[in-house]
Amino acid sequence: MHFLNPSAFYLLAFIPIVVLLHFLKLRRQHHVVPSVMLWLEAIEDMKANVPFQRLRHSLLLPLQILFLLVVVGGVARPALRQIGGLGDQSILVIDTSASMGATDLGKPRLDVAKAKALKLINRLGADGQMMIMDTSRPPHNIRQIFTSDREKLHQAVENLSVAHTGPSLRPVFDSVVAYADVSGTQTPLQDTIGIVFISDNLRMLPDSASSAQLQEIGSGNQSENIAIVQFSVTRTSIPPNRYQILVGVQSFADTPKEFQVQLGIEGKSFFEDETVVLSPKGTTSIVFSLDDDERFYGQVVTASLDISDSLSADNSAAAILHPPPKWKILLVSDRNLLPLNVILKTDPHVSLNQIQTSDYHGVGDNDILIFDQFVPDPLPEGNIVFLNPVDGLPFMPTRDNGQPIRVIDQHPTHKVMRDVSLIDLEVKASLQTQLPLWGIPLVEASQTPLIWLGEQDNQKMIVFAFDPFDLDISNFAASIPSAPILMSQCLEWLGAATSPIQPDLVRTGEPVKIWIEHPNEVEKIIVQLPDGTPRELKTQEAIVVFADTTQIGVYTVFVNGEPLGRFAANLLNPQESDLSPLQPVDNVNTGINSGQVQSDFPEVNREIWAYAAVLALLLLIVEWWIYHQDRRFRQS
Repeated sequence: MHFLNPSAFYLLAFIPIVVLLHFLKLRRQHHVVPSVMLWLEAIEDMKANVPFQRLRHSLLLPLQILFLLVVVGGVARPALRQIGGLGDQSILVIDTSASMGATDLGKPRLDVAKAKALKLINRLGADGQMMIMDTSRPPHNIRQIFTSDREKLHQAVENLSVAHTGPSLRPVFDSVVAYADVSGTQTPLQDTIGIVFISDNLRMLPDSASSAQLQEIGSGNQSENIAIVQFSVTRTSIPPNRYQILVGVQSFADTPKEFQVQLGIEGKSFFEDETVVLSPKGTTSIVFSLDDDERFYGQVVTASLDISDSLSADNSAAAILHPPPKWKILLVSDRNLLPLNVILKTDPHVSLNQIQTSDYHGVGDNDILIFDQFVPDPLPEGNIVFLNPVDGLPFMPTRDNGQPIRVIDQHPTHKVMRDVSLIDLEVKASLQTQLPLWGIPLVEASQTPLIWLGEQDNQKMIVFAFDPFDLDISNFAASIPSAPILMSQCLEWLGAATSPIQPDLVRTGEPVKIWIEHPNEVEKIIVQLPDGTPRELKTQEAIVVFADTTQIGVYTVFVNGEPLGRFAANLLNPQESDLSPLQPVDNVNTGINSGQVQSDFPEVNREIWAYAAVLALLLLIVEWWIYHQDRRFRQS
């Protein structure tokens, strides 16, 4: 038993006052009377003339104290925890995130959760209604609207399957609150709709869950797991004909683990297995190098862990090996920029065309535009590099700065700055610029950013606020190898938008954009999921967003029956790979004590203050009877 209003126990301070009243004796005035026969009731009070008297033996005092204890206990709202039934309306939310596929219970956690859900449905009252939800993104998470048909509710639960994504708890519970608001009632949510949440993650609940009468059912045990949490495929800039494949592994075990990391291409091994020994809760990264080869173009490279644990979804990751990109670059300049021409023409990914500013009439079929001290009006669509835009940009006012400046900082983590050091860059003249809100500085001086980039409305831009290829102005072009690497990585960042599918390597649950040429001529767009299921997309737009990346593996995009390309989705989610049980926090109205996870049916509070009220009434009657019996005895 526990108390819902424990602050009421402060009222126990009245007990000393009741005891004190039994010590007190009233002062009386003296009067002379012929006889006291008619004053028998006052005889006891006449025996002393002091304010305190010796406490006499009487049942009244313990009865009054007991009465006060019972009343205070009733005001404190005593309640018993007991298995509760479902209300008239209830919403059953079942976690279907990736961790629910763990087999630490002998079978997937989701199967155990579904069995518990079916038992809850069987407890539904004759007039009760229930809605079934999972933890995917609304409105797709509604599996069954409110109904009292147990057959439909059973079918909705049986059809649930694990989605290889993290749970979308905030939008799910926001939608629960929204359903309560549209119910038309003016009573609080906890009085109208009960919420039951079955999950192996009972700690990361959003704030909106605190407004509901939430009952929680745990599913899962402590389980050790090893997971791939990072995976990427890049091309080295020097030399430009190698792939680098990074595999990041993390241990969620309490003991050291030894296993092998395997890498294969389309199921065939081209690498020796790497043996890894991970300390408890440790992490490590393995880098594989692969020579460029035309037979690998468009094929799938897969990393896998040779280990048996409770969750297999995070033991592998895949990516697509693309051929070297080939970007059509238009350089618009009235100067002979020899250093820039050398860098661009020696880059095997670049097809360069240079024209005068007077000959510029639009983007054409070029992928990247480079404007040297020239800003066209209006700005064209496409991805652009601005070199020393002395007249400023529509979104960036500038002014000349003729004083020499030095670099004070550079962006340490952006992919454009990888393996680049420009701390020793010297600039004799530059532009003082005011960055737009979407601008990201890459190289900063004391007064202004020297190099920055940004993306707005699907257009990428890189701005050099100085002349990088005039050796009389800066030593940028003489920075070997930083200058060639930076320019190559700038083009790679800009040229990524030329791929019809981007990004082509995502975490499950993340959207993918598909660029369609001549959308008016497209009759059908099909995305084939890793399990072979087709998803048809209907659109007349040039950009199609595909968000149903709930399966781990490789997706294939078909346009009018012809393959457009492939992309891969991997779990790469440490939160889902951590299979240790998560406890509820104190600020969520779970109806259970902090630190305890209900493993079966939800409990409810059954208040018993009514019994305390009946007992207090009985004590009051007994006290009245004893008091009057005592008076009758004294009178006789």
